[in-house]
Amino acid sequence: MKKILMTAMAAVSVQVAVAQNSAVNSAVLNHKNGTLDKALADINKATEHQKTKDKAKTWFYHGVINQDLIGHPIYGKLATEKTPETALASFKKTIELDGEGGQFGKMVPERMEILYGQVLNQAVEFHNSQDWDNAIAKYDMASQINPTDTTAVLYAAYASTAKQDYASAVKYYDKLISIGHTTEDVYKNKIQLQQAIEASDEEVMASIAAGLEKHPNSVYLMQEELRYYLKNDRAEEAMAKLDKAIEADPKNASLYAVRGNLQERKGNIDAAYSNYKKAVEVDPNNFDGFFNLGVLEYNKGSEYNNKAAKMDYATYKKQGPALEKQAQKHYEASLPYFEKALEIQPEDQATLANLQRVYTRLKRTADAERIGKKLKN
Repeated sequence: MKKILMTAMAAVSVQVAVAQNSAVNSAVLNHKNGTLDKALADINKATEHQKTKDKAKTWFYHGVINQDLIGHPIYGKLATEKTPETALASFKKTIELDGEGGQFGKMVPERMEILYGQVLNQAVEFHNSQDWDNAIAKYDMASQINPTDTTAVLYAAYASTAKQDYASAVKYYDKLISIGHTTEDVYKNKIQLQQAIEASDEEVMASIAAGLEKHPNSVYLMQEELRYYLKNDRAEEAMAKLDKAIEADPKNASLYAVRGNLQERKGNIDAAYSNYKKAVEVDPNNFDGFFNLGVLEYNKGSEYNNKAAKMDYATYKKQGPALEKQAQKHYEASLPYFEKALEIQPEDQATLANLQRVYTRLKRTADAERIGKKLKN
């Protein structure tokens, strides 16, 4: 009698296990048939039952069913803000139970890629409506799903900047750098944000140094480094560094342009002029060299004009016309430099504004008006 009872109990156990496995199978079938509400109810039961809660198949389909609720035209209302997190956690649980090479584990990467796209699309919708907090939360979620992808992190930095949470934006740029996204713009944006939050000179200079290690020819980074050298009374150190760099790479036009900038800041205008000239000789398309040569010539013209303007009438009658003639020569000399700079960078607003001033000084009204139409208000 006892033996029969044990057999009966075993039969009951088998029936319970089959019933619970049926919940998983029913969830899979309902998912296949498109009845996601029933599939969700079935798979939720399976994740809680002792017999199926530790099965990779259970968690894989828990992730799949939750994921497929997102944006569904009929059952999308069953999804919540937490649904992507639920799907992600389920897929991670699948890998934990089945390994990456298991029957269900090996199907997770494709599902994760789809989930990444879904969450990123949600983030972009929030971004476009300028709902920065929700956009950033979704970008963070997308980054969790695909930790090596840079798109979500980059746009989280943009959203944080738009929100004026500059400290958080800096952290996103640091994350980008840590995963290998080390473009010049990443360092440039990070440095500008550090300056906005008044980070210490040491912190900013560390960022500049890291950027220059990746982009040794970056004019922006070199000029910022020089600015901080000058600010911290390290002008001679900066000049020595530039001289050494030019010695090692004499065909690098950017280095001459930056050295010209440093000489200009120190008030050595003739030396600055020589360096800018060298920059455009080495590289006939060096924008900074041509632009700065134009500025130097224009400023010389303005000095003569200003001197004449400050004279009393009697002195002006004797000396003024000669000074204005000198000014005119420098304005004329600046013109080809600005025109070449504009040829290199046709949309540069500073060049357009300076060209308009030169044309006005030279009484070339039609040209001044033509350039003025290209200026953005």
